[in-house]
Amino acid sequence: MSRGAAVADVLVDRQTGEIKVTHLYGALDAGLAVNPALIENQIEGMLTQAASRAIIEEARFSPTNVTSLDWKSYPVLRFADHPEVTPIVVQRLDERSTGAGEEVMGAAVGAIANAVFDAIGVRLRQYPMTPERVRAA
Repeated sequence: MSRGAAVADVLVDRQTGEIKVTHLYGALDAGLAVNPALIENQIEGMLTQAASRAIIEEARFSPTNVTSLDWKSYPVLRFADHPEVTPIVVQRLDERSTGAGEEVMGAAVGAIANAVFDAIGVRLRQYPMTPERVRAA
């Protein structure tokens, strides 16, 4: 079984409610890493997507259907807003390879939520953690 872990650095503007994920660290233990560079790339993608999901991505609906139908109506982080990421591959030569899927993503979203809690003293329990939700908290 593969395992992931993450740590997040964030800045929260208490006036505007804006959250900026500045740096994410993600570690993945997939046993024997046959191609560590490929696993690093996977971790980088997971961390970037986790930041986007945590603070901006949200499907929208009308009373009858989904209204987020394209990249304009479904928000994602743009390149200028991506956090710095540090991928860490845990190489275990004595173990069999267990694969690298999305093990770091859940940990990264949790790490972002915990960092926001540390910054503002309130738990946000709904994603994305938008400025409106931060101000309401």
